[in-house]
Amino acid sequence: MDEKGKHALVFGASGLIGWGVVDQLLSNYPTQGTFAKVTALVNRPLDVRDSFWPLESPRRPDLQLVSGINLADVTVQSATELLQTKVKGIEDVTHAFYFVYKYEEKPEDEVQVVCGMLECAVGALNRLSPKLEFLVFPSGTKAYGIQIPGGVFQPPYKESMGPLPHAYQKTLNYPFMRAVLQEASMGRQWTWCDIRPDAVIGFVPNGSAFNLTAHWATYLSLYRLIEGPNAKVPFPGSLAGYNSLYNEASANIIARLAIWASLHTAEAGGGQIFNIADQAKPESMRERWPKLAAYFGLEGVSPFEGDQEGEVLKPSEYIKKYQWEAEKLGVKSSPVFKGGFLDSYGFYLDFDRQLSLDKVREAGFEEEVDPNVSWFKAFENFKEAGMIIGC
Repeated sequence: MDEKGKHALVFGASGLIGWGVVDQLLSNYPTQGTFAKVTALVNRPLDVRDSFWPLESPRRPDLQLVSGINLADVTVQSATELLQTKVKGIEDVTHAFYFVYKYEEKPEDEVQVVCGMLECAVGALNRLSPKLEFLVFPSGTKAYGIQIPGGVFQPPYKESMGPLPHAYQKTLNYPFMRAVLQEASMGRQWTWCDIRPDAVIGFVPNGSAFNLTAHWATYLSLYRLIEGPNAKVPFPGSLAGYNSLYNEASANIIARLAIWASLHTAEAGGGQIFNIADQAKPESMRERWPKLAAYFGLEGVSPFEGDQEGEVLKPSEYIKKYQWEAEKLGVKSSPVFKGGFLDSYGFYLDFDRQLSLDKVREAGFEEEVDPNVSWFKAFENFKEAGMIIGC
């Protein structure tokens, strides 16, 4: 390992995207020796043996896993003291990856909490990390209005689109977070960018609030156990949702863009926004769902509608009813704290919402991956972790 390599600091390292960033860094992306040290910050306790990141080796960057980093109830001063006390080598951090999120029932409260956490994080970094070069944070397709029935803009969505109608702007985190970073980076040597995926595919070792992959993996594995091999499983949504076009992003491809961008200041800095997805070609759940179901030995079919719709339990209802069957087999749960919300995914997203990847390609990031492979890899991770039933 090159001792002169860079030091990456990952906030929210046990979350869906943060886990992927640490995983890619420890896998020596983009090349061995680029990063000498990775510091993974988490809130809830996490044993490195349960993280499922690459094992320690002479070729791997050093890993420092730090728990108890809760930015929700701190000030810049207390955040500074917290990081200074807990993070060895905080003064040598060169690249920061910020993937922290806290859900609040009221959107206005969420804006205040989320922006407050970011202010504390970057305020502390400005005091403690004079070698900081780049910071990456994620926004999402709510910036394009996917939460508004029928959408707002005509797809494919481009980074230049916006803003949303004023009534929606005040309940959206991203513009306020961008303002925080714009102010914090002013007059500093570091710069930043904003990466923007739609639905995220990925694995987490200890549960998350909005992980569609874990939700469907638990549902489909249970469905196979209860209903038997080759059973027909309807898509949990509407026919319009089944046919609508989109392009999802794996945590791996998001992580790779984040790392790539952090190392290409000229091409990616200055607060630029970059859409990201596994591939530029949009697809629909009509193409995806049968393949996801087939992984579990099931036949994925079109959604039931009309009178049949009421006969089918939603995924969270099905999981609640039959989870005890998995527990009898010694399967650990993969908690998805907002599973009820994820049940609505195939219903409210019933319009085309594909992203244009033209800008990120022009900047120089050209990597693509088959989304099916991303789903299957995440399923394998959950299975290896004992969090879903093996098929």
